[in-house]
Amino acid sequence: MKTTLKATLGLSVAGAAAYTAVYGLCALIDDLLFNRNMVPPESVGRKISGCDDSHLGDFLQNNLKWLEDYGYEKHYMISDSGYKLTGYLLKAEGESKTYLFGAHGYRSYGKKEFCGVAQYYIKKGINVFIPDHVASGESEGTYCTFGYHEVRDCMKWLSYMRSNFGEDIDIILHGVSMGCATVTMMAGRDDLPSNVKMIVADCGFTTAKALFEYKLKDLGLPAGKLIKSVDSVHKKRQGFSFDDLQPVEAVKKSRVPMLFVHGAEDKLVPCFMVKELYGACGSKVKDLLIVEGADHAQSYKVDRELFESKLDAMLEMINK
Repeated sequence: MKTTLKATLGLSVAGAAAYTAVYGLCALIDDLLFNRNMVPPESVGRKISGCDDSHLGDFLQNNLKWLEDYGYEKHYMISDSGYKLTGYLLKAEGESKTYLFGAHGYRSYGKKEFCGVAQYYIKKGINVFIPDHVASGESEGTYCTFGYHEVRDCMKWLSYMRSNFGEDIDIILHGVSMGCATVTMMAGRDDLPSNVKMIVADCGFTTAKALFEYKLKDLGLPAGKLIKSVDSVHKKRQGFSFDDLQPVEAVKKSRVPMLFVHGAEDKLVPCFMVKELYGACGSKVKDLLIVEGADHAQSYKVDRELFESKLDAMLEMINK
């Protein structure tokens, strides 16, 4: 009896230790994915993302300098989660009732993501409004959420814009990477304001789970079991599941003209995902641009002329 009890207790302790170890590993992975303060070493980050943006140096610095020299207004909003979020408004010359709303990507920030293409919109006489998402740039918060809370925050930003810039303004949503997932999920909402006239969806994923599975398999790791465990821990900690991030389902309900863009050489979000998004999109007016030679979020840099020609065509169409 004593031997049996001792063995049972031993197994229980071992089981608890194993559970604690697995939970700890999953919590660490969750933090590496979502916590702004848990940045993986550069070499690990490059291996996970498959891309290296170090060569963007001059392009990025020159465009950031243009943005700072051009000047902007800072705007602030308190999110439903209680975080102070920061946005930047670049006003076009002359009076304009059209606004670009830029949703930046994962571990980026508004000015960095849009300092290049902002110049295109400004030249077109379009005001540019670019917020920093929660846990990014100058905005408060610890965890980014791959679009889950970003969608809610951006919807609130749109209300802020209508209240402060005019109820009759026209809005163009332009999202890159995680920001693309954000605007594509916004596209399927019944409460998307009628002010939104066009959406640019650059290098977004179909579902968060599909993206994570793709990257883990690419790294030779057991995707299914690991994702299930991390997702379980994530839901306990953050209150939502990877299954809640489904841009491909959201775009089925879209009725707004949409331009989908993707780099043919994207190593982070595979190019086949944009084809699925484009095929699923319910908008009557839609177009697809795949830029040869472009890695993740680099389509505008690689072929600016082609990108701008597609934007020109879409803008002309919605302005008829």
